[in-house]
Amino acid sequence: MIKVMIDKPFHILSFYLLGLRLMLKATFILKNALNLLMLVLITLPTPSKATELLMLTDDGPPHMIAATNSGIDIDITREVLESMGHTIKIKFAPLKRTMKQVINQKADLFLPTFFQNDTPNIFISAAIISYRPVVFSLKKNNFTLKNIKDLSGKKLVTFQGAAGYFGDEFVKVSKHKNYRELHDMSKFPEMLMKQRCDVVVLDYYIFYYYLKEYIKQNPATEFTVKDVDEFLFFPEVEAHVGFNDKKLRNRFNEQLKIYKKQGKDTAVINKYLTISPEDEIVK
Repeated sequence: MIKVMIDKPFHILSFYLLGLRLMLKATFILKNALNLLMLVLITLPTPSKATELLMLTDDGPPHMIAATNSGIDIDITREVLESMGHTIKIKFAPLKRTMKQVINQKADLFLPTFFQNDTPNIFISAAIISYRPVVFSLKKNNFTLKNIKDLSGKKLVTFQGAAGYFGDEFVKVSKHKNYRELHDMSKFPEMLMKQRCDVVVLDYYIFYYYLKEYIKQNPATEFTVKDVDEFLFFPEVEAHVGFNDKKLRNRFNEQLKIYKKQGKDTAVINKYLTISPEDEIVK
């Protein structure tokens, strides 16, 4: 043990200087540690601010369903944005109006949109889903349909305006007396089942959604998806989301890739199209 001789001035001064040096060294170390901590906090990535976003869309089951604020397109888009920390508010309006509202900054995004590129005011996402125009018939009829020409003379039912979507050859088919365009697409599967038509031309998802609804409402029916034949003459049409914020669109695209890689979009589709897991038609 060192005995401090406090009765001698020299020893008092030495003791004081030693304490001062130790205090200054501790202060220096603490200051450097605080500076390093501040630097780490500054350079850490900050999470994007979670905000409520207003989504605008139109009513068109099963892609967009106003009655339940849901649908295939809505659910996929909402789930991706929610995984980014956002909350979503949904309003329904005609599609032309929804785009104008987003351009005018009165809403954040609208869906769906087709065949559209970025503009100075609207930024288009990657495809959330591809609509699939399909020719449906009864399997028991054993039709061999290889192209649009083969539809000539068939009792054909399709949606309003279809003649303007599928090219000149389909326009010729539309001139036949057995060709009909109807507004209420919910009746198409039933019309096919009851042989009120030979073929139905309709989006894949819309047809199977309304078939599912019919079977649910008529549990005694023995008709299933296995009784339906499909013929693919028409190209798929990609559906996108329109944003008024380019950075938000870019972040959405990145998260959408992860979402699809995990198969979550397929789970959403099957939720609307199938009655039981055994009947899943989208694998």
